[in-house]
Amino acid sequence: MPPRAHNCSAADPVEELRSAPAEQDPDGEAVWEPVAVDPSRPISQTNPPRRSPHHAQTPRATAGEVERRIAEAQLWIAQRLPLLEIRAKAGQSWGVSNVKTVNRYLDLARARMVEELISDRRRHQAEQIFALNDCARRAMAADQFSAAVGAFRVIAEIGGLLRAPIKPADPHGGGARS
Repeated sequence: MPPRAHNCSAADPVEELRSAPAEQDPDGEAVWEPVAVDPSRPISQTNPPRRSPHHAQTPRATAGEVERRIAEAQLWIAQRLPLLEIRAKAGQSWGVSNVKTVNRYLDLARARMVEELISDRRRHQAEQIFALNDCARRAMAADQFSAAVGAFRVIAEIGGLLRAPIKPADPHGGGARS
């Protein structure tokens, strides 16, 4: 893989994504456009022709475009799309076919999702409780009472009302029934 033409911090994944090549070969290595060589000038072993920097060949995504891609990747992760489908969507939506680049976007999207979950935990708990309440109401309306009980149990676990299992474990390996 050719060296990067600019200095960017390895700790800044957004900058890394912005400067990634757009195409790759079947082995996952970056594909670079061939450099035009003047046929009248012979190629020597001591001074081979230089490639131009890759960012001059492929347009770099703006910071706003990178943020949009990360948000879109978060949506795909939340929808639990298969990785192959995410890669296909990334190619269609972003014009990115490099598997490593798509994986970097996904890694960054997952990291941001975890940060949001940790920093705004109560809001996420409230959203889950609301969704489970709705699920329990629909289950009861459909006479699926065991599903409703399961939803209410998860609500109690999320709210911290239920910490221990309902049925104590039988030391003899059997169920709780006698």
